[in-house]
Amino acid sequence: MLNAIVFVCGAALMSLEIVAARVLAPALGNSIFVWGSVISSVMVALSLGYWIGGHLADRFGASRTLAPIIAGAGVLTIIVPMVAAPVLPWSADLGPRVGALAASALIFFAPSLLLAMVTPLGVRLASAKGLAHIGRSAGALSSISTAGSIVGTLATSFWLIPLLSLEPLIVAIGFILLAASGAALFLPLFYRSEPSVENPGALHAAVDSGITRFGAAVSLVLIVVGAALGAWVLVKVAPAPAINAMGEQVLFRQDTQYHRITVTEKGNVRNLRFDATRQSGVDLRDGLTSDVRYPDYMQLSMALKPDARSTLVLGLGGGLISKRFWHDYPEMSVDSVEIDPVVVDVARRYFSFPTDSRLRVFAQDARRYIQTTKDTYDIVIMDAYYADALPFHLTTQEFFKEAKSRMSPDGVMAYNVISALEGDTSKLFRSMYKTAGTVWKHLWVFGVNTGQKAIPQSRQNIIVLATDADVSGADLLRRISTAIDGRSQVTGIRAMGEDLYSGMVELGDVPVMTDAYAPTDQLISLQ
Repeated sequence: MLNAIVFVCGAALMSLEIVAARVLAPALGNSIFVWGSVISSVMVALSLGYWIGGHLADRFGASRTLAPIIAGAGVLTIIVPMVAAPVLPWSADLGPRVGALAASALIFFAPSLLLAMVTPLGVRLASAKGLAHIGRSAGALSSISTAGSIVGTLATSFWLIPLLSLEPLIVAIGFILLAASGAALFLPLFYRSEPSVENPGALHAAVDSGITRFGAAVSLVLIVVGAALGAWVLVKVAPAPAINAMGEQVLFRQDTQYHRITVTEKGNVRNLRFDATRQSGVDLRDGLTSDVRYPDYMQLSMALKPDARSTLVLGLGGGLISKRFWHDYPEMSVDSVEIDPVVVDVARRYFSFPTDSRLRVFAQDARRYIQTTKDTYDIVIMDAYYADALPFHLTTQEFFKEAKSRMSPDGVMAYNVISALEGDTSKLFRSMYKTAGTVWKHLWVFGVNTGQKAIPQSRQNIIVLATDADVSGADLLRRISTAIDGRSQVTGIRAMGEDLYSGMVELGDVPVMTDAYAPTDQLISLQ
């Protein structure tokens, strides 16, 4: 029984750690700062928990304290969604580093601390078999706890998050801990002769002592309270609200291995969000017009390659970029690559993404697709960058070179980055510009303002077009002013030429990003 309890607690601890990053993501993003904060908080909890657990075992006896410790961890796990609700908005205002540390500590430190106490308590119980075997017993329990951690990590990350969603999964972890606490109540029956270094005279009174009765009572109370709180969370907190905080009707919500995906609707606009970031917004009156402005700017790539016949879109979202190219250019084939298959289903179900021979979709990592495809494209559009996180392996010199190898000789790469054009807060844009400049001869930059004068120091969507095609600035602006010879049906495309950035891009203080060095999170944190 002791081995099973230690295994379950090890699995619960690592499940909680995996879940922690997902809980923080809506407010703090999915950056390396979030993962570093979660791991650090858990490691500090482990260090302190091992020390406290050892002292409790020697002072009060492990068989008498293990059950309430596990029950307490179960209750603290169950209330994580309730604690997170006020903590996350507050911590988000503290910045990406301090905010992530504060949130992970306030939400997850306490349950992790109690779970860390289980191993030294278990070792204390195992010592009842005799000190001659204490090394073997301690090693076996450590191995069992680690095995549980491995199972918890794999099960949670591979299957449980999309199967149960976050809040039900957290409650399930808590319920399992409450069940383990109930099992631990019977441990005194098996370890009556548990030794006590500090009070050896109390050996035979362990089961009937006041401490034993008090610990059992506390455990039972915590089990009942935890069960009630868990039921409340499942009924009141876990279901998607009918109306979100922005007054939008929630049509769909699901946690996947990559995001919390939400589809909402308000008025004539239907939105797709990954965690807290809006990825797509479509006007329901025609199903083509984007309420998010930057996707329309991707058609500027046609001004550099008007004879394009094939386009690759990396990152699907609601599918508006792919659908617009497919709709406006009947001679064009459009392939889309999306790492999350749930996003593909959502695009088809809620954003009328067509099924057509000219419109293929591949559920795969974008870079892996680039590395394995045999197809060649005239235009490659990168739409997998978020406001609060970038997949760094899609920003590097090596990636751009791989993408170029799958492009026609005068092909165009277009990508959107959220940054400033000038000043200290522009380092993300300037670093990516510098990186792309090592691969392509010509770069064209557009601030997404639809003909309005941009403020170069302000954070905004920036579209960068990269190509080896020798197109003059005059020809580029002429083609934009004619809406690609009248072929593009995007509203306002003729005015987009006014958004062409003509300033000098400073490159001396920013790095070329490579697979070995791509500090995207640090660059984003400067925004």
